[in-house]
Amino acid sequence: MSRNETNSPTQTAAEQQRWETMASEEITGLSIPLWRNFCDQLHVRILRDWTAGTRFTSAFKTDLFDEVVGAGLADWLLSVSDRVEGVDVAAGIVEQAHQRHPALRTRQADIRNLVNHPSGSFDLVVSNSTLDHFADERDLAGALAELSRILMPGGLLFLTLDNPRNPVVALRNRLASGWTAPGPLVPYFMGHTVPLAELTPLVTAAGLQIERTGYLMHVPRVLFLHASRWISPDSRTGKLLLRFMQGCEILEHLPTKAWTGHFSIVLARKPKP
Repeated sequence: MSRNETNSPTQTAAEQQRWETMASEEITGLSIPLWRNFCDQLHVRILRDWTAGTRFTSAFKTDLFDEVVGAGLADWLLSVSDRVEGVDVAAGIVEQAHQRHPALRTRQADIRNLVNHPSGSFDLVVSNSTLDHFADERDLAGALAELSRILMPGGLLFLTLDNPRNPVVALRNRLASGWTAPGPLVPYFMGHTVPLAELTPLVTAAGLQIERTGYLMHVPRVLFLHASRWISPDSRTGKLLLRFMQGCEILEHLPTKAWTGHFSIVLARKPKP
């Protein structure tokens, strides 16, 4: 397999055009260094904690948005796995990610139909806020089935979805539901998502065993995302703000975590025969 391949059999023409437009026109406006540093560090920290120093033979990432707008998770994945592949539905995002991370294998593909990926190919799949961008709610279960299929027996799936129990997420998705184009509040298409209590049965129905669940990103997201636009991550203010945002994760230990967390998280394992 080459480093940068094209394969995208399932998405509709409208879906394809929407993501390609974002890749070519809007994605640079989402590259907010302080905010991206926060997001990347937050995900790496929980991945490191939940995988407990495991060494993987092959890792798979379900989209490449993070690797285009910031450092992303590529460097961490490459440090813990012998081989890492990332896919995205948009050819423009695949190309940009390949240029930024040449050691990362990249391919254009639709995670609802990974026809060029044999069963049992990966022992780690990382899917952070990919499966909450489908217009059809049935696609969530279909994508989970594909991710389960490409996992090796004993392999891990790390999955996050937008948490609709968070009032801000719920309001944003309600406002965005009638929009047909990106805007300042929601710069990309928001799809169907489910609360954690509904997500876990979907994961088990895909043939995986739940190991851990939780919530992530308890900082007031909209406020701090936009504040980050005006602050350099290398400045004293930027470093203090980053520390404060990271400190908000203490809310994960409170009974209100289901309302403050922006993302629901699941770690699941494919059983061995």
